Amino acid sequence: MHFDFRVDAARPLGDNPRFWAAAGTDSLYPVLFTPGGQALMARMAQKGACRYLRNHFTLSSLCKDGFEDAGGDAYSEDETGAPVYRFEKMNRVFAQYLRYGVKPIVELDFLPDALCRRGGGVSGAEEGRHLNRSYPNDWEKWRRLLIAFVRNLADTFGLEEIRQWYFEVWNEPDSWPVADWPMFHRLYDVFVQAVTGVDEQLRVGGPGTYTLPFLKDFLEHVHNGVNYVTGQRGTRIDFISHHIYGMSGGWLDAWPLVLPTVQRFNQQLLWISRLIAVYPRLRDVPFHLNEWGVCSNYEKTRAQYPPLEIRDSEFSALFFVKLVDCIGALRRQFGFSVELMLYWGFAVENARGESFAGHRDLMTSPDLPKPILSAHELLCRMDETALPIAGARPGAALGAFAAGGKDRVQILAYHFDETDLDAEGPGASGTLTVCGLNPGRYRVCRTWLDRDHHNTYRLWQRGASQKALAAAAALLPDEETAVWIDGAHTLSLSLGAHSLCLIELKKEAEK
Repeated sequence: MHFDFRVDAARPLGDNPRFWAAAGTDSLYPVLFTPGGQALMARMAQKGACRYLRNHFTLSSLCKDGFEDAGGDAYSEDETGAPVYRFEKMNRVFAQYLRYGVKPIVELDFLPDALCRRGGGVSGAEEGRHLNRSYPNDWEKWRRLLIAFVRNLADTFGLEEIRQWYFEVWNEPDSWPVADWPMFHRLYDVFVQAVTGVDEQLRVGGPGTYTLPFLKDFLEHVHNGVNYVTGQRGTRIDFISHHIYGMSGGWLDAWPLVLPTVQRFNQQLLWISRLIAVYPRLRDVPFHLNEWGVCSNYEKTRAQYPPLEIRDSEFSALFFVKLVDCIGALRRQFGFSVELMLYWGFAVENARGESFAGHRDLMTSPDLPKPILSAHELLCRMDETALPIAGARPGAALGAFAAGGKDRVQILAYHFDETDLDAEGPGASGTLTVCGLNPGRYRVCRTWLDRDHHNTYRLWQRGASQKALAAAAALLPDEETAVWIDGAHTLSLSLGAHSLCLIELKKEAEK
């Protein structure tokens, strides 16, 4: 397979936004404050790999992943039924976010135990889910809790700060019985009134869905429905959020009948763009892909399901880079932008002292970036201005995208076919030409990520030393040369079946 990529450094395409620099976590409190969690936060802050962080269980209690008190524990009631607010825990969590330069996405969920509806149990799609993932037993107490919590955030962090955050109504309400969907509409209307009642400039939205029927029903309500609070038509929404995974549920048992593919994301995003376009008032509302991954199955491990190796290996890293390329193409070709894209996974393994257990984490023990985090960090090296690149086809097995300007250029080239799980296919080779550069002496660096380069998982499999693992995690260039460039430069490049290479050209200062 041959390729010929051509970049013009003198023709900027526009912004190269870091929409992908965000993440999410379930077990926020204990993981965040372990040495393993703080190691990840510090690394992301150093590399610029995370701008926004989202967590579940902000207002509820939870014991999850073997950790006690993984929720915010914000509310209870005394013996008379009077509310008791406790916001110190979540204040500490958000203060920790800010300490590392990360803004919160504040998910105002789930119901505290005292506000859960009792009796009736759950059934169908809700089996095994807590009763706190439904509407409250007392709407007024719920409304007052939301107001009190947001006022607390304003008092603690200041309005100017929290105006930069996002306030989201819930997480994955799709599992509610269809008969209860109107109650979710009411939940959203109450949420909007409570949050914006504290300050009109706070950004509110949701609904954090994972199915298109529920999202369509919700958008119909916020655009055309009767507001449960105001009685008027429609409800304010400042961002729309949705979740997509390459595969989920019991499909692991059918491996390889169902494979995670980037095309699945492309199709769903295009359907969502068409769905939003039906509603004129929503066409310019920002869209957040605020959970994504090659597969969900958060509780499952590689020991239980060997195919989950793809969350540890270079597969997720290549998948991520290809997906970022395709989302950029959707913006350029169809005008549909993803403002934020959150990889759902954090540092549970690192907090537990586990190594490459197959969880959807960014960091594993001991303080090692999984290849998916290394891919984030390579993307961080690209400038904020996109450049045109001819010969590359987003979504194909061979792809590339570029950024920079006349004195410095970065090209991220990849070779990745998701259906080739063993990465045994033939490699690709070709040329990469950069024109439009200012004349001068340039430093040209290449950094690889594949089975043999900067791959902590494959090294760990081979029993490598901690020194070797740390060297791979450092992501130092594999090749570095100095050349004189008089406007244009052509270099040769070979890419294995599952590999990527970041090529950086930077003009040296004149002496």
